[in-house]
Amino acid sequence: MHTTVPEGLATTRAAYHAARRTGDNSGLAPLLAPDFTAIDLSGAVHGSDGAAMLPLASVEAAATAADYGDLVLVTERDPSAAEGNVVSVEVWVKQGGADGWRLLVHHANVLADPSAPHSHPTPQGRPADAPPPLCENPCLTVPYQPGEPAEADIITAFQTLERAVTRNDADEWVKHMADEFVVYRTRQNLTTKASRAQMLSEHGAINAETFVAAVEAMRLWVFGDAAVMRADHLMPGIRRPPYRATRVWVKRDGRWQMALSQQTTRAAG
Repeated sequence: MHTTVPEGLATTRAAYHAARRTGDNSGLAPLLAPDFTAIDLSGAVHGSDGAAMLPLASVEAAATAADYGDLVLVTERDPSAAEGNVVSVEVWVKQGGADGWRLLVHHANVLADPSAPHSHPTPQGRPADAPPPLCENPCLTVPYQPGEPAEADIITAFQTLERAVTRNDADEWVKHMADEFVVYRTRQNLTTKASRAQMLSEHGAINAETFVAAVEAMRLWVFGDAAVMRADHLMPGIRRPPYRATRVWVKRDGRWQMALSQQTTRAAG
């Protein structure tokens, strides 16, 4: 699935980054989708003028692409950036114009140093009959009214996988995750589908209490068999700082699966 940037998009993307480097805001405007959102390293959200708030990658930064038809996800990693180990995701969608490609979301994040060991809080075991934590939002409801059947199906998949997390049910969780799934979190190492499933299995073995973050706000866009979910989250009990997430979904064999979750902590204030 991961490949080089498609030729047609490569031209548009080169124009986007050239405009950013020269500060040509008038050149940026035609390349952005009407709902364009930029999320910077502090978790702040910007509109069409927000590309200037994002870090500029070095020329050596490695970029990979995942081609989902009417949506292409470009991931650019710059471990030597001045801000730290920066990963930026660009969600390009077919949305009019001569070449058809427009940038819907550009979302930046700082991960842990590549050499840092993976670390997660040690889960605490509970009695086997202890129930999972309550999860009204997002397990049963989210603050978003779907506008089409595909959106409703994506929300159902999202709620199902979040319920699986609260139950440490790795077997159910993996059904809703694409094989290439990866999650990026601020100041943490990236997590793959396999590593996350293993963690859930380990938590399940001791019936650990596993929480998921509530959704404060959500938007969805569907492009054929791919979709984008933008959401702001707040963890119950402030077990984790509030954060903003961009998720990419793909439909395979009649099932919506999450392919990416980019999560940037919102700075206090």
